[in-house]
Amino acid sequence: MRLQRTVPAMAATALLMLSLTACGGNSPAEAPGESSSAAAGSPGIPVQTAAVPLASPVLKPSSSAAAESEKIQGSGTYVGQMDTHSVEIMTEEGPTAFELGTGTADAPELLEMDDPVVFTYVEKIVGNDPVVIQRILSSLTKAD
Repeated sequence: MRLQRTVPAMAATALLMLSLTACGGNSPAEAPGESSSAAAGSPGIPVQTAAVPLASPVLKPSSSAAAESEKIQGSGTYVGQMDTHSVEIMTEEGPTAFELGTGTADAPELLEMDDPVVFTYVEKIVGNDPVVIQRILSSLTKAD
């Protein structure tokens, strides 16, 4: 009988101790740019912080005229369809993924693996990282 009361009491005590340990702390976290003496509450010491300028993202123009002038033509070997909206083509750069753009959704149905293909695509920067480039097909056909 006593064991039935002791186990829940010990579990409740352990839970209380864990929650107090997790919520408690000796001092608040130091803010970026603060020295440890400023965080400890030393009066009279001015804290200097320097604003670091962020690099502005380089975005390509999104107008249709600019997109038309940035079309890139290429050729390669059709590897296959990666998912419902992407294909892989072996180019001079190696295996490259392309997203199916407007009007190219049915193109993979007309191609077999290892077919020579010619294609036209545009490059789009993903987010703020100029290294990550999305290639969107505007045409994909079997080479003659």
